[in-house]
Amino acid sequence: MERTRFIFFSALLLCAGGQASAQDPTRPSDAPFGPVDTVLRRNTASVLFERNLNTFNWIGYLRVDTSAFGQRIRIDEMLSSNIILVDATPTSPEQRLQSTQQRLKLDISRPLTDILNVTAQWSSLTYSDKKAVGLSRASINAILAGIEYTPVPLFTITPMIGHRWDNQIDVRDRGLSYNIAARTNPIDFDGYNVVGSAQFQQDRLDPRVLEQHFARAGFQKWFLGRTRDSLDAGFARSRREFYTSQAGALESRIENIFTFSNLLEYEFDESFLTSFFVNVYNRALDKDYRAVLASASAPAQYNTGIDEFRLETFAQGLYRDPRSGFAASVRFSYSERNERHFAKNPTTGFVRDTTQPPLTERQAQDQEQTKDNLTRRTSLAGTAKLPVSSSDTIALSGAASILRYDTPSAANVEDRDELLVALSLSTSHRLSRYLDLSFSLDGTLSHIVYLLRERSANNNINRVLRFAPRTLYRPFSFLTSMNTFEVLANYTVYDFEAEAAQVRSFSYRQFGWIDSTTIEVSHRLGLDFLVYLKLYERGQLNWSEFSERRENSFSDRTYAVQVRCMPDDGVLFAVGVRYFSQTRYSYTGDVRKLDSFLRSFGPTCWILWRPYPTSEVSMKGWYEHRRLEGGGSRSLANMTFTVTLTI
Repeated sequence: MERTRFIFFSALLLCAGGQASAQDPTRPSDAPFGPVDTVLRRNTASVLFERNLNTFNWIGYLRVDTSAFGQRIRIDEMLSSNIILVDATPTSPEQRLQSTQQRLKLDISRPLTDILNVTAQWSSLTYSDKKAVGLSRASINAILAGIEYTPVPLFTITPMIGHRWDNQIDVRDRGLSYNIAARTNPIDFDGYNVVGSAQFQQDRLDPRVLEQHFARAGFQKWFLGRTRDSLDAGFARSRREFYTSQAGALESRIENIFTFSNLLEYEFDESFLTSFFVNVYNRALDKDYRAVLASASAPAQYNTGIDEFRLETFAQGLYRDPRSGFAASVRFSYSERNERHFAKNPTTGFVRDTTQPPLTERQAQDQEQTKDNLTRRTSLAGTAKLPVSSSDTIALSGAASILRYDTPSAANVEDRDELLVALSLSTSHRLSRYLDLSFSLDGTLSHIVYLLRERSANNNINRVLRFAPRTLYRPFSFLTSMNTFEVLANYTVYDFEAEAAQVRSFSYRQFGWIDSTTIEVSHRLGLDFLVYLKLYERGQLNWSEFSERRENSFSDRTYAVQVRCMPDDGVLFAVGVRYFSQTRYSYTGDVRKLDSFLRSFGPTCWILWRPYPTSEVSMKGWYEHRRLEGGGSRSLANMTFTVTLTI
């Protein structure tokens, strides 16, 4: 299994640069000796740098939870930066588009007694965007101090008070900030395991008021075997106020959310388990505008609100025969989402635009109600896995769902019904100790029907078929070869193509083949080979006659080889070379014409060092020399550099 995973990793690495020439790159994230385990680590630092063509990305994480000089110190920091270099053109100079975001949270606590701790917290968020879109710059800084009091072992309350500074579109606000948080450790109450948490937080930044409150309680009880009942209820309220593009105007958003869920699992016997789940979600959002300057103009004439209700429920059965290994599951689910928009009272305190006629209350209500919608989805899904023998397994899965999207307003013409059916059949066979064979056959059918004539031209049926056999051949302990084939056909047919000239049914077909071979010359030295061929074409489709007129076709080829060396445990060096080409054709009738040809060639490199099982330094890079149609050429260097350390 480890050898099989490594073949995948090597294939992804060798294929990354070649595909980058035509589409987004694929980067390997694993090494032959397994992934770094940092998910559960408290003290971790990591840095990622990536350059792909003219895009540069920096991402850094720092998480520390430690004790020093009798104090507990927790640090959580994230920094991300994205830079896009836009080449100069005859009409515009070179541009450097950059956005940066940094989040930092520092907690320090010191115990005074067994039940009382002194705690302080500093949080910071800085955002800047030099891409000339959206909010250009904003920052939030807050410092809080208080106590953590545990009067009884099962209950803790933490009151804190401090100050907060905000900078938004060059407007600086500051003011008092206070927070009261409480939590309970698991409590056994009449056989029920009870947990709860709550928070009351308010920031008074004159003229803005910000709030973040919540309360949550969970109840769970285990009965015989795997039978259990779990309840969860919660309430959350948030208030966010920010300056709008209109000078002197504030937008206030107050959101109240209530949730309730219940999961009941009942075990009939050790082979059969049933589940019943229901979740209720209700959200009320009020969007109001306030004037903070006498000369402020109104962003809107009316304040608005949204009421949203969601219901999610399912019934599920799981069966597993421990003797034969047969396993099956079936789930029936229903979900509903009802969203209602409405206009409230008119905005006040603003200077009105006399050039625009004011809206009446009825007009404002009609305008908001065009956004009302009701979505209902009913679905049935199932899986089955049958070991036919010790070397043969068959797996089948399928799902069918119907979605109904209704809009009460006559001005909204998005009413539609959607049908989706998906089936998958796969088999795996151990033909011998040297050869494994597997097949996968997938099919999906989707049908979208718009119920009103204004959008009915977009009614279509989409059919996708995919067949993918795979072989894994290990004739010797030092040689492993994996071959994957894929045939895919995608047909999209519009219901009213004859009446709507702007839509055309189309087909897309693709054939792919990957040959990935690994040779272990010795325990420390290995060779990797990759051949990747992909042929795909698109054309206009006549479904009734099942004929098509090809419009364009593509041929992608990737050849790569690399030499791998592991001079020591946890150290890996790999160098290689990769060739990629893409040929594009267009068709006039049945005559194929060459449109363009792209070719790239260059070396690859991978250096990996793991001084400890939870620490890693990795650098992957490739250099490619692109030759374009017409004789032009361009050289590009791409690199991904990551550092992950356990502190």
